[in-house]
Amino acid sequence: MNREEIVQTAVAYHSAGFHCAEAVSRAIVDAYGKRPSREIPRVASAFGGGAVKTFDGTCGALTGGLVAIGYLYGRMEPDREAAKKEVFQLARALGERFRSAYGASNCSSVLDRLGPQHNMDKCKQLSGAVAGMLSDILTAKNG
Repeated sequence: MNREEIVQTAVAYHSAGFHCAEAVSRAIVDAYGKRPSREIPRVASAFGGGAVKTFDGTCGALTGGLVAIGYLYGRMEPDREAAKKEVFQLARALGERFRSAYGASNCSSVLDRLGPQHNMDKCKQLSGAVAGMLSDILTAKNG
């Protein structure tokens, strides 16, 4: 999948009823995983709406990206320091790009900056944009 297809996939998942964290994580794992996982949205389900739908926590689109990073590059054993370091570098890169683009990482602050929504249109587009950001990071990483 190329970047535009990943963006469109994230938007399509959100439009189909997944929330932002689920849509971003699934689109990224579909594109970069060894095999697509229909289970991946499950691990992101609690992160929509700024985590547990409070809108006070980190934006769900961003946390969906973090879930995908963990799924793709996370460690399975506690002594895998190199894997932990790689995950933190990727997560930091995504967080920096997100904050640079949206001025915050808090869900309610991002929503305020995006402006009024109709049928979650801003969140759908945000999900696509974050999937695109992460695609750029992972493409650069994988050379």
